[in-house]
Amino acid sequence: MKILGTIVLGEDKKSMFLVKKDQPMEFPSIIEEDESKTPLGVILNYYLNELGVNPDYLRLEELSMVKAGEVKQNLFVFSINSHIKEVKAACLHNERLEFADVSTLKELFKTIEMDTTPFFN
Repeated sequence: MKILGTIVLGEDKKSMFLVKKDQPMEFPSIIEEDESKTPLGVILNYYLNELGVNPDYLRLEELSMVKAGEVKQNLFVFSINSHIKEVKAACLHNERLEFADVSTLKELFKTIEMDTTPFFN
């Protein structure tokens, strides 16, 4: 299963989302082969083990669906509830990730289906 997740950062009256620097921009994703793991657990483990972000510093804001061709995937959207500087620094330590201003993500947001119920394995 492929799981997508992003972190929303509000700074200087702007909203920014954690994305991959690649073009076209995408939300960070994890492919998990073990179907016994929950998607939420997988994304939280990714933040902790790969980025060094303590999941206690995050708050789940939204669970949506993303279309990738005919495939639909869960998208977890988190905000930072504490230790903002530490979370931001940990995310940016990964050279493949950046926080992008919401105004630059128009095409990426077109892939989100807000009216579709997320699925759980």
